[in-house]
Amino acid sequence: MNKEKYWNPNVNDEIIGTVVEKIENVGEYKSTLYKIQNDDEIINVWGKKQLDSLMELVNIGDKIILRYVGTEKINDYQMKKFELEIVNE
Repeated sequence: MNKEKYWNPNVNDEIIGTVVEKIENVGEYKSTLYKIQNDDEIINVWGKKQLDSLMELVNIGDKIILRYVGTEKINDYQMKKFELEIVNE
C-alpha cells in the first residue's frame, strides 16, 4: 500500500522518483498537482509557475530528480525555484 504525503521542501531538498499522475485545475487556485512515486510512497507536489514550465517536458512514467533550490525575488514576491532532471534509463 502506498502512503501519500505532500512535499514541503527546504533548500536543496530533492525527490527522486517516477511521475505517476498529473492533475490540473485542483483547488481554489486551479493549481496542478504532480504525484511522484518514490519507493513505497507517493509524494504530492503542488505546481508553481516556474515548476509547471519545467514539468511540461515530463511524461507520465518518467523518472525524475526534482530539487528545490530556494527563492528568487520577482517584483514584489518570492518565487520558488526548482531544478529538474529527467533520468530515464
